[in-house]
Amino acid sequence: MRLARRKPEAVLARRARPAAAGTERTVRRILRTVERQGDEALFYWTEQLDRVRLTRLAVEPERLAGAVDTLAAPVRAALERAVERVRAFHEAVAPPRAVAGPMADGVQGRLYREPLDRVAVYVPAGRWPLPSSVVMGVVPAQVAGVREIAVFSPPRPDGEVDPTTLAAAALLGVREVYRVGGAQAVGAAAYGTASIGRVDKLVGPGNRWVTEAKRQVQGRIGIDGLNGPSEVVIWAEAPCDPDQVARDLLAQAEHDPESWALAVSTDPTLLDAIAAAAARRAQEWGVADLLAQRGVGAVPVDGPEAALAFVEAFAPEHLELWGRAERWRDAVRRAGAVFVGCPTPLGDYVAGPNHVLPTGGTARFASVLGVDDFLRRRTEITTAGASAAVVRAGAVLAATEGLVMHQRALEAFGGTGEAVG
Repeated sequence: MRLARRKPEAVLARRARPAAAGTERTVRRILRTVERQGDEALFYWTEQLDRVRLTRLAVEPERLAGAVDTLAAPVRAALERAVERVRAFHEAVAPPRAVAGPMADGVQGRLYREPLDRVAVYVPAGRWPLPSSVVMGVVPAQVAGVREIAVFSPPRPDGEVDPTTLAAAALLGVREVYRVGGAQAVGAAAYGTASIGRVDKLVGPGNRWVTEAKRQVQGRIGIDGLNGPSEVVIWAEAPCDPDQVARDLLAQAEHDPESWALAVSTDPTLLDAIAAAAARRAQEWGVADLLAQRGVGAVPVDGPEAALAFVEAFAPEHLELWGRAERWRDAVRRAGAVFVGCPTPLGDYVAGPNHVLPTGGTARFASVLGVDDFLRRRTEITTAGASAAVVRAGAVLAATEGLVMHQRALEAFGGTGEAVG
């Protein structure tokens, strides 16, 4: 199996296709039953979709605490290193909690950022468990000062959450972990049940069912974004190592059959070398099926401007720049995370920045998960004796809009005692 060539326009056209209507209808049905039937619906859908019959949703405190003891020493050390680096990064870039504007005409505005009270972190466990997503979701919430953090993760066939996922939660001091995933978990977070308290916001990556469910509940609760299957665009130009690019393509392709993993270059010879390396590694590692996925391929372009235009139009979750492509780092605006001369998996685990990133082209307007996602903004207005001029300006605008009571309230506050208009 070889790395298929993809035309830029064909890639962008396929990317723009909406989610299947069947997914939307099924998710709506799941959410409706969870809202009406609570725990009973969670048990039902977990059995129907995950083929797991549960008797309890919450992971027992003793099981959660004991999960840490099951970790091999190198795994525990790696998790602790990841927590340390992710926490240090998020603490360093956290926004200020209070900002005051200038006092002008006797009026001052202030902006306060306050932590949400209760959030949920969704941790996928489809083809593989992802304890790293516990770290990426929980740590910035803790840095923000969130009081209650719940983790949702699909159960294994034995009805339990992956022990490494549990251990990661325990290491971070999380006290609530629930054996439920998919759209039904999103419903539990949004509506609450007898066993699970409703949250203010849900964050974390997921498959198309989770993403569609988040889309349908946003507004009832906050969401971080519509983060679907993983994706990487690797813009490579000489000099670079084709084998490294091939490894990174396969790394992202293994996430999900719907993942995108594209190598972009102005150099046909380099693309041929990347394709050969990808075929060789896929054969060596027994993953030739990854190269057959429709989202995996090589995209030839005519020049660096065309490469940049493709990157900006695709707005990838992850963008890698290798060789001469690194010179364009400052020109890139639409990408969830940019990796300059380093592989995406470094950011998946221990670099420090978050790995929960916008996908599906939403990097045009959405951002990487961070501390500010767990803060709500509140403004405050104070006055040391507002000047008559500024109050009168407000009264004039109120009169212009026809809001007479607004006008009169301002006139009374300003002590003008005269009609405006």
